[in-house]
Amino acid sequence: MVSPTELSGMMATAPLVANFPAQIEPTPGKQILAMIRDQALAAGAEHLLEPAEAVEFSNGSPFEVYTGGGTRIARTILVATGAMAPSDPLPGEKEFAGLGVNYCTACDGPFYQGLDVLVVGQDAEAAREALTLSQICRSVALVAKAKDLSFADDLAEQVQAADNIAVHLGMSIKEIVGEDAVTGARFAGPGGEEHVLNADGVFLYVRGRAPATGFLHGTLQTDDEGFIITDESMQTSVPGVYAAGDVRSKQIRQMVVAAAEGCIAALMAERFITGRGKVRSDRGR
Repeated sequence: MVSPTELSGMMATAPLVANFPAQIEPTPGKQILAMIRDQALAAGAEHLLEPAEAVEFSNGSPFEVYTGGGTRIARTILVATGAMAPSDPLPGEKEFAGLGVNYCTACDGPFYQGLDVLVVGQDAEAAREALTLSQICRSVALVAKAKDLSFADDLAEQVQAADNIAVHLGMSIKEIVGEDAVTGARFAGPGGEEHVLNADGVFLYVRGRAPATGFLHGTLQTDDEGFIITDESMQTSVPGVYAAGDVRSKQIRQMVVAAAEGCIAALMAERFITGRGKVRSDRGR
């Protein structure tokens, strides 16, 4: 089931966003979401806050979506439910949200220019993020629970060659610590001994992200991780049902990418409804 709030999703958790188009100054994610919602409402959209519990796609369009408010009928569907970390937060994670806890280097890395950061994770994504941060920050500590680096040799070599990246293996994060803001994190070492690493910010890549697709009950084709597979027009395995944003199977998950995919899906949905042979561009409007 997907239970919405007035302004929800990964963007809503971002205290400041500095890499979204037209944001000259860093802007709270919720403020950007509010403007996007208001723009949609001004264009005639209807905003319903109802939990999606199940769908009926087997009979083709029109489709049915079963919600807490009843059954909704639609000629096309766009699934844009995103992907959120599935497990419980670490001690200190919620307390320091927006005060040094981060999940996205592209979004939040620039705020740590010349500062010291921790990257917690042991997959290739964590390694790549550590490398990116090493070009911005004074120092980067890549901390992994595993006892060896589990990604490709060339990536491991790049991490080890970076003179401002320190790799700490066999250490499990237990708590994010700080006072008014993050000052570091507490870890348990291989023998259970406690280590506290100091930093101005912590980038977490310890849980991964789970697509919010439970309400679909397997009605759409997904990849091995459960993300919805589409073609370049955002079309899913069911004609007339589209997917966009972080719920979609892809490599790059950024807000600007999700917005572009939403535009593509909307144009293709309009084409599906009208039966047009080509997508209407409406340039200049």
